[in-house]
Amino acid sequence: MNRKQFIKLAATAAAAPALIRAAASRNAGARPAAADSYARTSGPENWKTPAPVAGLPAGTPLPPSFTDDGGWTLAVLPDTQIYSVECQEVYPRQTAWLAANKERLNLCFVAHEGDIVHCNTHPEWLVAKNAHDILFKHGIPFSLLPGNHDLGPWGDTSSRFTLLNEYITDRHYRNSAGFGLYEKQKLENSWHRFKTPHGEKLLLSLEFGPRDGVLKWADKIVAENAALDTIVVTHAYMYSDGARYDWSRHGRSQKWNPHEYGFAKNGGVNDGQEMWDKFISRHANIRFVLSGHVLNNGAGYLASPDKNGRTVHQILANYQGGVKPDRGHGGGGFMRLMRFAADGKTVEIKTYSPWYDRWITTPEHDFTVTL
Repeated sequence: MNRKQFIKLAATAAAAPALIRAAASRNAGARPAAADSYARTSGPENWKTPAPVAGLPAGTPLPPSFTDDGGWTLAVLPDTQIYSVECQEVYPRQTAWLAANKERLNLCFVAHEGDIVHCNTHPEWLVAKNAHDILFKHGIPFSLLPGNHDLGPWGDTSSRFTLLNEYITDRHYRNSAGFGLYEKQKLENSWHRFKTPHGEKLLLSLEFGPRDGVLKWADKIVAENAALDTIVVTHAYMYSDGARYDWSRHGRSQKWNPHEYGFAKNGGVNDGQEMWDKFISRHANIRFVLSGHVLNNGAGYLASPDKNGRTVHQILANYQGGVKPDRGHGGGGFMRLMRFAADGKTVEIKTYSPWYDRWITTPEHDFTVTL
């Protein structure tokens, strides 16, 4: 984004609250979703960009598993960066839909995978703040972490400087049952305990290419909460070929590895394999690692046994512009909904957009894992 675009955004950012109010209030006049809208989109994804629905979808049909009274949902927001710049109505549509369906989903937490904004500028962060204020005001706990586009002047990743903490503060984390930060009043790395029908869970949000000190801190937090099933969220962890980022083995053949970016010259950067070796594989209570960042098809899955022989499910999801197929409107508002069933063992991963009121049900976006 150049300075001319920045000035344009500055002029339009004041309209962001109105966009959010509109997204949250048009429910009554929205087009009712077709009764079979979930089933209708099953099969191969032959994508043709449809028109967005008018306002929040009313009565969105949910997958059958979401009617399980004992189940609960974790929502995952992949890279929202283009929504903060060009498609500003999409971001609040996502959070407003989650708030409107809080009870239907039994929504217990919302995790962001990073690249919240595109160029680390004030107008973009205002859009992000207003979108997440919806979750905060509805009592929904959430976490944020910086991706590469959230760091450095104009998002150039030459340093770890971010405007995140000027717009979203630890006050926004008070809906968590408990939370802590790696650095005081800095949200780049945080842990959260949150309540579910299956008891409390632990979620850690870790910065893009976490520093060694961050991994040591995270290692201590997870060890102190060894009785809690744990989810780790970071921006860049695995590639679209289903393998972890591994600079020493693959180098630049895996594009966009954290070691390629400007801030890596100062050392202390860890990619997916380094995170696995130094931290994740050492803990039997880490069940999931979630990440975004990667283009190509923007999806990936890897199941690996940790040092205790317990399976860790590692999942990549990204829908931003540049991912194939291009779903329009900066990614079309698609997000992941992880449904933890009443049996405590089955987790269904679904993909939905309240912008289009559509589900993607091809195997890489709609699958089930067993804990």
